[in-house]
Amino acid sequence: MKIASIETFSDEYVAMVRVRTDDGAEGWGQVSPYHADITAQIVHRQVAPYALGKDAMDIDALVDDIPEKEHKFPGSYLRRAMTGLDTALWDLRGKLEGKSVCELLGGTPRPFRVYASSMRRDITPQD
Repeated sequence: MKIASIETFSDEYVAMVRVRTDDGAEGWGQVSPYHADITAQIVHRQVAPYALGKDAMDIDALVDDIPEKEHKFPGSYLRRAMTGLDTALWDLRGKLEGKSVCELLGGTPRPFRVYASSMRRDITPQD
């Protein structure tokens, strides 16, 4: 199963990545936030060229290979862009195997407390 397309949907704050395979399966991921629109450009220019046509299930090889090939590009934006590909491929694999990503990584899904922050200081904890 080969990666056939990588798309991004972004604004300044968030960018989602959709990976589709040659057999029509798809997975969704997200790049690291903060100027996510810039990071989406890095996905297309410096991540996608190395991922297109590759085995969608060989996630480790991709996340090792891309930084090696882009070794002269500043690390932060490249890594932030790679998170979109990485999380989309894990989502794809989880869908195909009928498991959560937690299970794929050897964990056991369970309820847990979460914390949400807007990073704005004008919202109370109750909000």
